[in-house]
Amino acid sequence: MVVVLVAIVLVAVAIYATILFLQRSYDERIVAAKNEIEKLVETPLEAELTAVEALNLSGDSLEEFTKVKHDYHALINQQLPELSEHLNELQAKVQGYQLVKLTSPLKAREQQVAVAKAQYDELKATLVELKQTAEVHKKAITERKEEYQAIRKTLLAKNFSYGPSIDKLEEELSALEKDFDKYAQVTQAGDFVSSNELLRSLEQKTSVLKIALKKLPPIYRNLKNVFPEQLTELKTGLAQLTKEKYAFKEDVAQKITQIEKLLQEDEAYLKAADVPKAEACDQELAELIDSAYEVMENEYEAKVKVTRQEEHFAEFLKHAKHQEKELLIELDRLSQNYTLNHNELEDAHALDEQLKAISQRFEAYLAAKDKRPVVYSQILAEQTKDLESLTKLEEEQKQISESVSDLFEEEKEAVAAVQGFDNDIHRLKREVENLNLPGLPSDYVEYFFKVGDEIEQLDRDLNKIQLDMEQIAHDLINTQSDLDVLAQKTQEIIDSSALTEEMLQYANRYRNKYPEVAAAYAQAYELFAREYDYMSALDTISEALETVEPGCYKRIENNYKDSAQRRAVV
Repeated sequence: MVVVLVAIVLVAVAIYATILFLQRSYDERIVAAKNEIEKLVETPLEAELTAVEALNLSGDSLEEFTKVKHDYHALINQQLPELSEHLNELQAKVQGYQLVKLTSPLKAREQQVAVAKAQYDELKATLVELKQTAEVHKKAITERKEEYQAIRKTLLAKNFSYGPSIDKLEEELSALEKDFDKYAQVTQAGDFVSSNELLRSLEQKTSVLKIALKKLPPIYRNLKNVFPEQLTELKTGLAQLTKEKYAFKEDVAQKITQIEKLLQEDEAYLKAADVPKAEACDQELAELIDSAYEVMENEYEAKVKVTRQEEHFAEFLKHAKHQEKELLIELDRLSQNYTLNHNELEDAHALDEQLKAISQRFEAYLAAKDKRPVVYSQILAEQTKDLESLTKLEEEQKQISESVSDLFEEEKEAVAAVQGFDNDIHRLKREVENLNLPGLPSDYVEYFFKVGDEIEQLDRDLNKIQLDMEQIAHDLINTQSDLDVLAQKTQEIIDSSALTEEMLQYANRYRNKYPEVAAAYAQAYELFAREYDYMSALDTISEALETVEPGCYKRIENNYKDSAQRRAVV
């Protein structure tokens, strides 16, 4: 029972605490809303309304002000008092603990207070804007008036700088001044809403006029002074250069006609004070005049360079022709005695054709330069390219000449080499014959005759009417290599036969005592005397003797080599 009573007490306390919390919270929200209303009431806009009303507004501005004034008085005299009364009623209900149905009404009143505050701020901002707009337009009237006076003064003082544009500029200024008068009337009448649109139009048109005042004088100066002088120079220059037999890559006369046409168009644009078209035409004229000057200057400078290098070109061409003639004569002479394996004649004739083409072009220029118009820039480009070709051509002439210049020396060297080969093979033959051997190995004899045939073939090749020195050089290398091999084989026969004879003599001391030595002796003698295989004979007897007297072969071989060296020195 006690527990139930305690629970009931606790629930009652909680409910009471909740009611107190809600009561305090609602009361604070209501007080805050009432304070917002009080702030709005305590900061009236009467002074602002009076100040704006004193501006004597009219038209759309007056209509807007009248609405603001009406809305403000409705807000202060009706909406805010009614809202304040509703808040008082809610506050009374809070004090009477009528909290259950207050949440939604209180939220609605708070929203109404927020709307009222926003409406107040908007009305205040509108009044400030109306006042500021009035000040802006009053200032604009003064500034525009002074600006138009300055423009008028400029046109009067510098009308000579605008040429045909002056009438149109004055017309546009007069139109602006009429628009300004209308703007001033509307502004002074207090219709600032309409004034805004008129002011924007004035500012845009004034900006266009001021740009024209700035940009037209230099365009007119070009039209009046600069371009006519340049046109006269171009005509005079063209006439003089044409008289001096100049021709041009581009039609300069047509450019001059186009310049004259553009000058007329430029004047029409200036008369209409059409700045964009006048600027574009001025730029096109400048570029076209520069282009015409450039075409004539290029030809004049090209002639100077062509004339300056004419003598050098002629000498260079003459020298190349002489070199070509000498080269062809030399190649023709050499081709009768030697085979030219690297298209030397064909290459030289190709160079000769190049020279003929270059010579024809140069002669055509010399024939034309004083008789008919010449495009010197083309001649300069042509001669510059031909000079490069001549330089390269002479280098190729030099390379061809050097490639065949050593043929006679190569022939002499080849003859000497073949004579040396012949001496060497006869020397080898004598060395073998001096050995008085019973015979020679068949492979050696075959190789000997092969080398001999090679030497004889070289001798026949060198005695031909037309020599192929490249092939002969190739064969010389091979024959020298084969001769070296033959010399090696010959030396092997000399050494092996001599050592075999010494070893056979040395074997006599062991033949009777050692049957194996006797057998080796017989076999070695057979190889030596009948088969002429001196290396095998030496190997056979040496192996047998080494078994009975180790080291004997090396000792006999060393003695043989020492004796051979002494003979060579002697």
